[in-house]
Amino acid sequence: MVDEVDRIILSQLGKNARMSSQELQRMLEDLGHTITDRGVRHRLQRLEKNNVILGYSAVLNPNIVSEKINRTLLMKFKYGKNSQEKIKQLIDYINESSFCTYSSRLTGDFDWICNFIFDSIEQYDLETNNFLNRFSTLIADFRPYESKMIKSSPYTIYGEQDMKEKKLRIYEILKSIQKYDTLNERLQEIVECLVKYFDAAFARVWFVDKKRENLILKFSAGIYTQINGEFSKVPMNSLKIGPCAKKKKPVVTNDVVNDPRIKHHEWAKKEKLKSFAAYPLIYKGNSVAVLAIFSKKKLSHLDFELLGVFSEQLSKELAGFFEAKNFLSE
Repeated sequence: MVDEVDRIILSQLGKNARMSSQELQRMLEDLGHTITDRGVRHRLQRLEKNNVILGYSAVLNPNIVSEKINRTLLMKFKYGKNSQEKIKQLIDYINESSFCTYSSRLTGDFDWICNFIFDSIEQYDLETNNFLNRFSTLIADFRPYESKMIKSSPYTIYGEQDMKEKKLRIYEILKSIQKYDTLNERLQEIVECLVKYFDAAFARVWFVDKKRENLILKFSAGIYTQINGEFSKVPMNSLKIGPCAKKKKPVVTNDVVNDPRIKHHEWAKKEKLKSFAAYPLIYKGNSVAVLAIFSKKKLSHLDFELLGVFSEQLSKELAGFFEAKNFLSE
């Protein structure tokens, strides 16, 4: 019912429902689709008739456009000295989260309710982990429930074109490393490409030492290029990098200056850092390294998911090099 051109139109209307058919026509031509203004208007009429567009506040029917992951979250708070400050931070987080369509204070057994909508279960898992760590000192009980959407407030879907452009970044980075013959050269190119393509302030790679007690910083690019500073050796039980390697799961946040897993909040505030993402590189079922970035902009849950996909592909690309005993730290 909905083809690629329809999805691009819907994506643009989700961002700006006031776009004219002429603007949509020019935008589609720029993306390589030959279509007339009349053709755009015909598509809009068909989308209205088929109940894909439910209204021009860009309310998109999730059952027609795509399958969404809907989760209702119930939370009970543990009150303490800094509870009101944490609740204010929670409110700010909710107001800034495009994937949260509803949130409210409660009385009774629970203190808060939220409804989240994601494109995939991977996005939901990443953001839930981020959410629970971010507000770990506030949340005493957390109950997620699968929910079925009956009525939805307007929210923006990610268009196919957005996804294609971001996936292209991944393929460009993976392609760019093929010209290098050594692991050192490839990994240095990777951190430099992450700074370029994902707009990172800096990117780094740590390798797990042979005793699996520490992570050794090997590569760095961006505003910090030195590898012999405070974080040149990071214990496996550290706040963010260590658990990423030990549990073989990503660690992400869009609130660096307040996240308890980040060690130097004043430094992060001074550098205007907003987001952090760390992903394990896996070889034969074990973490052998951690790839991490800091950014001065907030990353979307789609960005986090794509970085995860990139890390998985990178692990496969570098598998042959991970056997080089003379590379890993003693």
